[in-house]
Amino acid sequence: MKKLEFKFSDDNFNRLFPFYILIDDSLTIKSYGKSLAKICPGIEKAASFANCFEISRPHLEKPTFHELVLSNNQLTVITCKKSGMSLRGQFELIDNSLLFVGSPWFQSMNEVVEKKLTLHDFALHDPLLDLLHVLNNQENTSKELKELLTTINNQKNKLKLANKEIHDIALFPMQNPDPLIRLDFDGNLLKRNPAAEKLSSFIHLKKEYNAESFFKYIIKEINVDAERYTFETKCGTVDYSFLCKSLKEERYINIYGRDITEQKKNQAELERLSLVASSNENGIVFTNPDGSIFWCNDAYTNLTGYSKEFILGKTPIEIGNCEHTSKKDFSKMLIPFYRGEHFEVELVHGRKDGSYFWSRTKGQPIFDEQGNVKQYFAMLEDISLKKRYDESIEIEKNKYQNIIANMNLGLLEVDLNDVITLSNNSFSEMSGYASEELKGKKASEFLIPEDSLQTIQSKNDTRTKGEADSYEVKTVNKKGEKRNWLISGAPNYDLYGNVIGSIGIHLDITEQKRQEEQLFLLSLIAEKNINAVIITDKEGTIEWANPSFLGMSGFSMEEIIERKPGHFLQGSETNPETVCYMKDCIQKGLPFNCEIINYSKNGEKYWVNIQGQALYNKNNEVVKFFAIEENITKKKELEQQREFLVDSLAKSNEELEDYASIVSHDLKSPLRSIYSLLTWIKEDNEKEFNPQTLQYLGMMENKVEKMDHLIEGILTYAKIDKTDVAMENVNTQEIVQNIINIIHIPSHTAVVIKNNLPMVNADRFRIQQLFQNIISNAVNYIDKPTGIVEVDCKSLPKHYLFSIKDNGPGIAKENQEKIFKIFQSLGASDKSTGLGLSIVKKIIDLYHGKIWIESEIGQGATFFIKLNK
Repeated sequence: MKKLEFKFSDDNFNRLFPFYILIDDSLTIKSYGKSLAKICPGIEKAASFANCFEISRPHLEKPTFHELVLSNNQLTVITCKKSGMSLRGQFELIDNSLLFVGSPWFQSMNEVVEKKLTLHDFALHDPLLDLLHVLNNQENTSKELKELLTTINNQKNKLKLANKEIHDIALFPMQNPDPLIRLDFDGNLLKRNPAAEKLSSFIHLKKEYNAESFFKYIIKEINVDAERYTFETKCGTVDYSFLCKSLKEERYINIYGRDITEQKKNQAELERLSLVASSNENGIVFTNPDGSIFWCNDAYTNLTGYSKEFILGKTPIEIGNCEHTSKKDFSKMLIPFYRGEHFEVELVHGRKDGSYFWSRTKGQPIFDEQGNVKQYFAMLEDISLKKRYDESIEIEKNKYQNIIANMNLGLLEVDLNDVITLSNNSFSEMSGYASEELKGKKASEFLIPEDSLQTIQSKNDTRTKGEADSYEVKTVNKKGEKRNWLISGAPNYDLYGNVIGSIGIHLDITEQKRQEEQLFLLSLIAEKNINAVIITDKEGTIEWANPSFLGMSGFSMEEIIERKPGHFLQGSETNPETVCYMKDCIQKGLPFNCEIINYSKNGEKYWVNIQGQALYNKNNEVVKFFAIEENITKKKELEQQREFLVDSLAKSNEELEDYASIVSHDLKSPLRSIYSLLTWIKEDNEKEFNPQTLQYLGMMENKVEKMDHLIEGILTYAKIDKTDVAMENVNTQEIVQNIINIIHIPSHTAVVIKNNLPMVNADRFRIQQLFQNIISNAVNYIDKPTGIVEVDCKSLPKHYLFSIKDNGPGIAKENQEKIFKIFQSLGASDKSTGLGLSIVKKIIDLYHGKIWIESEIGQGATFFIKLNK
């Protein structure tokens, strides 16, 4: 069968691949698709492909023709440098040219419209055509929806007047302690509750207004087209947060106020003190560039349900992926992550127990000095409550007749028997119970713990008397979690003025209570910390310091506030390189850890170890720095003393070793001369000297020889732990056998090896010296007609236990410690120098071993040696 060949003209090829590019082996564009010019302006034939496009996948900084050929038959993403538009496709090698066929990669239909692309710009098989058809259908559907919306608005207007009364009752309860205000779109006051009437003046952006002027001013700032608008302002000494909800059809705005004075104060203090603590209520992770987690805080383990041991080494995707997680949401995080960019994404996050929650994940790359990503910092926030709230608002926003359900405070209505008759969505969120689960049940039976029942009963009695008040109470939600609620309650009346129950506005203040407790705890941490703690702004200017810092530096708080530490702590001996290092880290928002010399107010020099860390806001901007300083002056002084002593000791050891060598040489030289003279005298006068004279000369030769052995032993003893130790595998069986062959063993004595001796890791010369000295001693001192010396070894879990046993005269217990001391000899041998066993002891000490003796007079002796494996 003949090989099938395809032939295309420019026109029919354009119909199939209107976004193609053809380049030659010099990367010059030879031809391109008819639709490509719309998304890549400025492209033209004979232009350089590398100047017009960059390869995003696989990433090639300076692509060559050969590299593009190697990417053949795989997905390739190219990006137009001028427009930023990406195309997905693949390269195919055709003769000596490369053909790229693909299509644009649009993230939304808005991009298709912006590029002014039509149906004719795409191949008929391109799936983007279906998206364009959807866009046209949406336009037609919008027209129908507008007509339907007109009909609904007409019906709503008819109900508006009927609902207005209940609207006002729900939004403006007179007993509410928080200010509630209604303005028209021109800033005229329409309605306000008693709490709002007390607000006669406002301070906004450092400017003071009376109430009327402020309403006229703020109405211009409020976006009446937005569903919600918030602003903060001050009334006297009280800080308020106001939530604005625009009702465009009625042309007025309801403004709900909340006292946030204590909250702002606590929040500011908490932000400052939380720098000292290592905890964060949101999950924090640090990852390597490949995404593997190498550190996480306790909040992250609590959110996910996994242990730190399980988390470390895995990626956030491996931890959070579940069947409810959208792959599209993951891509919003992965793409900027691999590009080394900041990201913020909301997605469904799984837990170990199979449940899941909505999370907001913010990621921030940390760069090294070369600008490469070395770590990633990510914060995981549980936004399930916010998501549920947003979803609830989305569902209920078109149900205009149910205004109460849209209140951002929990509302609960009960009758005189404490039976629930009405609840809104916010209350369901607070309690965890749906409205259907609440209605018809007594609140005290499943919301109120036993220790709060008396308080609730007392307040219910107050309602029947027609009194209103506010109080705090402990509650239990559906999950069994203990919460703190602030309740503003008032009696509920029928049309005839009779009390029929009570209405309560509920606010969950659990977080505020927790912050107050945490604030108290952190205050203790910072104030009582033995190390110095300072907090600065992002420029390094001090905002706060604890008493330890003031005590260490000698300065008062007033003297250091709004000053930089280096301006009053550094002096002539401060290392400028360390100062530059800290400044560079502060400018880059990086943590730092260093040692530096500081000077106190009275000029006293002291060393500190400084550990600093930046604090970021929600936009990943550095807002503050905190640093912990440890006084290490004594440590530095000890290090200097230690270095001095080590140098002195090394010098002394070197001098002693030189001295021993010199003394050995100077003493042994005349001894050899004396020995030679004695030999010559005996040879020249052997026939003339009588036997007694010759005996005296022999005794002198023995003493000279013993003196030579003594000097050699002293030199060996001095060098045992001074020379380098060559570690090698030493066969002790071979060592002991050689010793038996070379030393003098009397004919009536035998040396026996009972078991195979092991290999040890040590210096061969020292091991031979050890066994030779002990075995020679044993042989020389045997006083029995038949002498026996037995060498044995046992293998213990961590040691070898050698034993050398003889049947000599034995050693008394009071002398068993003395024999290992230098120049201690218990026998009368002329050849004994008193150094042999002291050398053995020094060798064993060098290897951190142990030697001891078991013996009785007349029963022989056994030497035991323990060496590490």
